[in-house]
Amino acid sequence: MKAFKLVQWGQSGQYVDVPKPEPGPGDVLIRMKAAGLCRSDLDMVDSLPGSAPYANSIDAGYILGHENAGFVEKVGSAVTDLRTGEGVVVHHMRHCGNCEYCTDGIEQHCEAFKRNAIGMTRGCGFDGGLAEYMLVPRTEVISIGNEDPVLYAPLTDAAVTAYHAIQTAVQRLKPGTSAALIGIGGLGTYGVQFVKLLSSARTFAIDNIQDRLRIAKDVGADETVLFEGDGSAASKEILSLTGGRGVDVIIDFVGGDDTLKFAAKISRPRGRIVLVGMQGGTLEVGWGLLATNCEFAISLGSTRQDLREVCELARSGKLRIDIQEFPFSDVQKAYDALRAGALTGRAVVVFP
Repeated sequence: MKAFKLVQWGQSGQYVDVPKPEPGPGDVLIRMKAAGLCRSDLDMVDSLPGSAPYANSIDAGYILGHENAGFVEKVGSAVTDLRTGEGVVVHHMRHCGNCEYCTDGIEQHCEAFKRNAIGMTRGCGFDGGLAEYMLVPRTEVISIGNEDPVLYAPLTDAAVTAYHAIQTAVQRLKPGTSAALIGIGGLGTYGVQFVKLLSSARTFAIDNIQDRLRIAKDVGADETVLFEGDGSAASKEILSLTGGRGVDVIIDFVGGDDTLKFAAKISRPRGRIVLVGMQGGTLEVGWGLLATNCEFAISLGSTRQDLREVCELARSGKLRIDIQEFPFSDVQKAYDALRAGALTGRAVVVFP
């Protein structure tokens, strides 16, 4: 079968021919219909040999693609609850089921698949979905029945990662509170929607691109703020809009030095800053640098239950899912558009 593989670090992915896999007793063979693309894919192909966090932790030579959806092609002898042709999505984060994190319901922190600063996932150390077929354990598969896999593919990372981050703070979002989402890209657009679906908080969307702010308004943001320069003007605007009160929950989908400093400036006492983005920024903390009793957390990935819940929201028609489709023959073209910032939605590679 044809696959798009990261063959060597520092090189673009390549089409290769690989054997079509066969399911073992507990496996599901998926005929791929859609694979979403992510900026972390670009970080991987750009990695030089031995560089952190990818090339110093895992070996190249795997099929890319970690946002995957398709149809059940074949199941192993122990799989009795899925039918051939049924629509499914794949939770890309691997889990052993045995370590303390897995048994405690936070399998995205699984020790068995952790490599230095990263966790090995589908499309990152393990073969992903940019291939005609993908073999996965039954435990990583969630049925979507007759729903369209093309729409559901980006939910498996972009949407569910945002969902999990907001779930870590949603109990703070009571009536009269506020939430700020920094970076209204693939994750932030879903983030705005989830805050509105899960709470009555006043929602601020922050980005440095006006078109993204317009999209934020379309999906429910109460206020939009343009982030220019180091964000000083934006922080003053938010403090003004909140009457000097500040914001209760801040989700940073960028993770740069300026956005983290901005988050600290707008947080109110007992606020919570949740870092999702991986731009490599740092935050200086101490008296006078961060609001008193403000919590800072790094949100990693998601759980299978998170993905199940996100799929239910989509099934009920409560999510706006913006995608831009590319045929499997144009994977590199899709990555080029992602790199250039020329997409009008999440890039999704579609298979015949």
